[in-house]
Formats: sequence, C-alpha cells, structure tokens
Amino acid sequence: MATIVNTLIAGLTQRMVQARLNSADARPFLFGKHFPVKRVNGFMWSTLQNQLAKQNVAADLHTDNGTIVRKRRPIFESAKGDIPFISISRELKRSEIKDYQTALAFAQDADATKLVEFWGADVDFCFNGVQSELEYIAWALVSNAGKLSFTTSNNATFANEFDLDYDVDAAKQKKYTGSNWGVANTADIIGDLATVIKAAKADGMNPKFGFVNLDTFYKIASADQIVKACASYVQNAVGMAQTPDLEQVNAMLRRQAWLNGLQLVVIDQTITREAQDGTQTSANPFATDRMVLSNSLTLGRTQYDILAENNPAIIRAERAHTVIKKYGTAEPQGEITIGQADAVPVLDSAYSNVYLKTDGSAWS
Repeated sequence: MATIVNTLIAGLTQRMVQARLNSADARPFLFGKHFPVKRVNGFMWSTLQNQLAKQNVAADLHTDNGTIVRKRRPIFESAKGDIPFISISRELKRSEIKDYQTALAFAQDADATKLVEFWGADVDFCFNGVQSELEYIAWALVSNAGKLSFTTSNNATFANEFDLDYDVDAAKQKKYTGSNWGVANTADIIGDLATVIKAAKADGMNPKFGFVNLDTFYKIASADQIVKACASYVQNAVGMAQTPDLEQVNAMLRRQAWLNGLQLVVIDQTITREAQDGTQTSANPFATDRMVLSNSLTLGRTQYDILAENNPAIIRAERAHTVIKKYGTAEPQGEITIGQADAVPVLDSAYSNVYLKTDGSAWS
C-alpha cells in the first residue's frame, strides 16, 4: 500500500483547493434542482412520510347529539436505507510529475496558482465525477419507477447491497399507454394522457408535470396529433404545420381541458461511465419511452452526511455533499486527487408519482 505524504505540488494549500472547488460549475447537473441537497445525521436516508395524505378530505354533516365519524389515518408510505459511499480518483503519475517539475523550474517560484493546470483539472474532474454519479442515480431511479440495480454495467465496483427498490403500487402507479407514441400517425398522446391523469386523480394523485428524456420528447413533438394541435388554423389549412418546440407543446397541453394543466420537463443529460478496462459508454440516464407524472418539480432530496477526517498530510476541501482530497505518495511516487460523497438522491415522491411507459407495452 502506498505511503501517504504531503502534496507534491509546491505551494499548494487547502485554501487554493477550496477556492477551486467552490468555483466548479454545477449548473449542467439537474439533480440539484429536482432533488435539492439536504444534510442528514447518521448516514441513513429516508423518504418523507405520508406523501399521499395531503389531499383535502371533506367534513360531513352531523346531528347535534350524534357521534362524529372518525376518518382513518393514512398508512405510512416510507422507504429508508444506508447512504452509499460515492468516490472517484485521479493520479498524477511519476512521468507527469517530471513535466510538473520542469514547468516549476521555468516558473522560478513555488506559486501553485501559476501551475494550476497540474492540479486544478483533477479537482474539477473529481467534483464532476461525484455529481455525474448522483445525476445518474436520480434519473435512472425515477424513470424506472423507483427501482435501480447496480451491476458491472453501471458500476465499475459491483456493490449490489445498495440496490434500490421503492416497491411502488404497480396497479395504481405503473401505467402504459394505449398507443405507441413512437408511431407518428397513430399515436394518441392527448387521449392516453387524459386517461392516465383521470385515473391518477381518482387515486388521490394530482399530476402537474411530466418528466421525459429528449428522445421521448422528440417522439411526442413529432406525432401527427401533436403537430396538428400545436399548429395554427392557417398552417393546418395549407398543410404547412411544423414540428413544435417544448414551449409550443406545453402551451398546447395547457389548453387541453382534461390534462390538469400538464407541463413537460425534458431531461437532456449525458453521463459517461468508464469500466475497469478503460472503455467508456455515454447515455442519458433517464430511460427512453417513459414519462414520470408528478405533482411537483421537486421529486425528492439528495441526502448526505460528512465523515470527519483528520490527517495532516491530506489537503481536504468540502462543498456541500462533496469532499475533495489531495495528497502525495512516496512509493510509487504520484499525486492523488479524490472526490467523494456519502450521498444519494431520495425519491420522496415515489408514492405520489405515476410511471408511464409510452410505447404501448406493459411494465415487465
């Protein structure tokens, strides 16, 4: 095992690493908006309880001397588990240390800010790596109806003890369309949505937003029914209707009497995963041919805790749930950067969402 020593980057301080971490751009990641970050105690996650208990139940008329009817308390609908450990690292190897030392000699002083390319990029890489994993978990989980398994295809270090399954109500929440939305001339998107939303409201849910990935939105926007519904009278009359954009589709959906003011939210994201053999694959973690109907833009919370550490040889910086560490190793000689988080996106809305397959086939 390598011996940990102080950083090999001359002049590098904790304040420099903290400043670099604070400046990292988190805007490309969507989970922070729809799964806001929240610290918890004890490295355990849990969903909010009673997510189906918020509908208003009307009072009844009673006689003056009669017994008041007791309303039932809702069954707790909650899930919980251990918060997983997420980590990624990069090494500045001995051959690259030579390049750094050459650059340092030409710089003529030990000012690490002038040689930021030798350490700053690894801080950014590790920060982005942690956010990418949380982004993947959030959208893969929600688009697969609260179920996510970790295998060697989506996790280089297989750890199936953190498989997630919210065990949602299949009969009420896992629906499929009556038509295949990928077939432009036969897709009845408005009719399918009206049917699903009516059933959802009867079961105490109140869908206001429909989350889809970019491929599924393209199928929706390209469907003959949607193109015609979004076009003006003149465009339809002369056959000049064109594929609408998200704003036009949402404006049309808002006008539909039976769709509860539904608005689409498009998840356009690409996560790259590297296997142990170095091969990389990139894909949108939000599954295609799925729509998640929710009553809120907030689907849950990214819950985290921080493990206290105190090693004087290690430079350590924190930003919310993310910890960055830097240190050197004597044998083999190198500079290590680690990004880590004890964090997980928690699907608080698991039991108030409708999970819709849009290809006309039932959930397997």
